[in-house]
Amino acid sequence: MKIRSFMAVTIQLMVAMCASGQDRRGRGAAADDYLSHLPRSLRLQENRPHRYLFTCDYYYLDTLGNLTRKERVTGEYTRGLPEGKARWNNVRIAAAKGFEDAFPEGELQKYMEGFTYNASESSSMFTSESFPGFPPVEVKAKNLVWDTIGFEDFAWNYFDKLELNSVYRTQSHPEDVPLAGGGTFQNHQIELVWTGISKRNGRICALFQYRAFFNKLSLSVGNMNFQGRSHYWGDIWVSLEDKQIEYATLYEDVLLEFKLPGQQARQSMNPFRQATFEKVEGGKNSRPTGER
Repeated sequence: MKIRSFMAVTIQLMVAMCASGQDRRGRGAAADDYLSHLPRSLRLQENRPHRYLFTCDYYYLDTLGNLTRKERVTGEYTRGLPEGKARWNNVRIAAAKGFEDAFPEGELQKYMEGFTYNASESSSMFTSESFPGFPPVEVKAKNLVWDTIGFEDFAWNYFDKLELNSVYRTQSHPEDVPLAGGGTFQNHQIELVWTGISKRNGRICALFQYRAFFNKLSLSVGNMNFQGRSHYWGDIWVSLEDKQIEYATLYEDVLLEFKLPGQQARQSMNPFRQATFEKVEGGKNSRPTGER
């Protein structure tokens, strides 16, 4: 009797192990299928509005890494509106002093409340005429628009050209981007990499990395002119269900030289910024007011 019981248990274990092995092989095959190529037939689906919260923190440092001040820019972005429109609301700019100091709610940027444009014509959003009513010296609010255009460009316009872990270069030579009459940003070389499969907001996503180093920057703000360089990079989660962006990050390290009015000596500063672009469902987001 004991021998029969032992044999029965052994057979059950062998059956379970075989089933487990088959399950693992099945999961492995599914993973290999996901990673073999991106779905070329996937099209962007916009049968309803999609809303995002953009949060960008600016750290103003000296060349030794000492913080002089910091700012937070937040804005609510909606795309997929009738006639292909995109809109910004509740854009706020807050300031604080130390690394660990909490940000207040921030001042509402009324000139940007309800700011609307055609998302399919975003390439035209680099002229001064594209930002009626914006203060000429306020670049951070425009950066919300330009950074979002960048996320959407990287997520959608090269989707069928990316291969796993292979670098794709979006340009053959450095390209200048006008900053709405306030200067020029030169992208030295933008690189995209499909790094794998991830999950955001309960959706399977392709994870894209973007990066661009050694970019030149020329900027005029009021009566001051800035010259410098920029390195920026980040990741974008693109849904494999509807091609919508589920989440994105941005990091940028900038080194600037400038002269104060009436002075001949050049000075340097090192702005660093980090940003998140997160999908908002049901009017909720995960970032409470006053978070560092």
